[in-house]
Amino acid sequence: MKIDTFEWIKSTFLKLTTKTYPFGFEDGLVDDMIQCGLFPKDLKEDQFGNFYYQVGNSKTIFTSHLDTACQAQVDVSHVFDDDCGNEIVKTDGTSILGADDKAGVTILLWMMKHNIPGTYYFFYGEEVGCLGSTAASNLIDEFSPYHRMVSFDRRGTNSVITHQSSTRTCSDKFAESLASEFNKLNLSYRKDDTGIYTDSAEFVRVISECTNISVGYYNEHTTNERQDLTHLANLADAVILIDWESLPTERDKTKTEYKSYSYSNYPTYTQKRTYVDNDAYDMDHMSTNGIVEYTHSSKKSRRRRKNRWKRKNRDSKVYIESGANLTEVKNWRESDDFMDQQESGQYDMLKVKFLDHNLTRDELSILATQYLDMNDPQDVGYYGYLISTYCGMDNKQPVH
Repeated sequence: MKIDTFEWIKSTFLKLTTKTYPFGFEDGLVDDMIQCGLFPKDLKEDQFGNFYYQVGNSKTIFTSHLDTACQAQVDVSHVFDDDCGNEIVKTDGTSILGADDKAGVTILLWMMKHNIPGTYYFFYGEEVGCLGSTAASNLIDEFSPYHRMVSFDRRGTNSVITHQSSTRTCSDKFAESLASEFNKLNLSYRKDDTGIYTDSAEFVRVISECTNISVGYYNEHTTNERQDLTHLANLADAVILIDWESLPTERDKTKTEYKSYSYSNYPTYTQKRTYVDNDAYDMDHMSTNGIVEYTHSSKKSRRRRKNRWKRKNRDSKVYIESGANLTEVKNWRESDDFMDQQESGQYDMLKVKFLDHNLTRDELSILATQYLDMNDPQDVGYYGYLISTYCGMDNKQPVH
């Protein structure tokens, strides 16, 4: 690792994580980083609100996401530590760090700085359902010419992901080839079929090789989140030396391959769910009012249910991208109503916000299939709350 690489990576990462940027604040992050010179002034915005930048002519898309897995925007106090010679950054425990996924953003900015050919996508709303990438993936004609999409949004230091939420997203040959290239550069990567879900998974029917790469963060979505800055700098040195265009393209994007697995294949992490004022349900991981902690791979479970529902109901119009005008969605993200919700701590399930509030029980059942675990008493309670709130008295049947 070069000293100047480490100093640039550390400085950039610390600027990106000076404060948190929850869903709805992504534009503010971009504005802040353009002002301090990290993001190029000619960064482009697509019709859905994602940001992108193109360098040269390439069949590769590199991705990260801009939002942080929290509700409120707060300042972050960095604390530094040492782990066997690797420099670690975490917080003072009053907020999450946001390494998920500012580590990925840091890597993309480093590659752009070195003019590595590729299209660089910075998605919004990954932490609340991959909203930006879901919308963009509908532009099949625009994305189908690409051969590979590489996300930098994986915990740990050694994964090249082949499967996300049980579905193959890239071929073994691609993953093994990329891991081999990393390992020639003194890293230790391997193919890994235990991926959870990130933006690249939304493009599996459009792009052949969709993977996710470990960037050195741990304990994401918690106040114990930490980032291995030494690994991030070593990865930065490696990504600018790889010939991305020479990597093999093998997976047939017209076919779907599933993996048989159990929950034990996936590490779990602690999340916090909160009821605010005894009624309104809140998915903030950091709130201090009535916190109930539990250990559950909820992001992975939501993705599995979402994909299963997609396969069974391909013609349904309940999804955000078809259930609401995307311009209206973007306007809502910037509205006073959204900001009022952020300030008051009310953060209802996002899909409901994009639909007519006079929902039917069947529609709520679909939403529950995507986002709720009906074996979890808190989710069952929230389902009952949604029914009573959005379906009216006639729909208050017992929840099964």
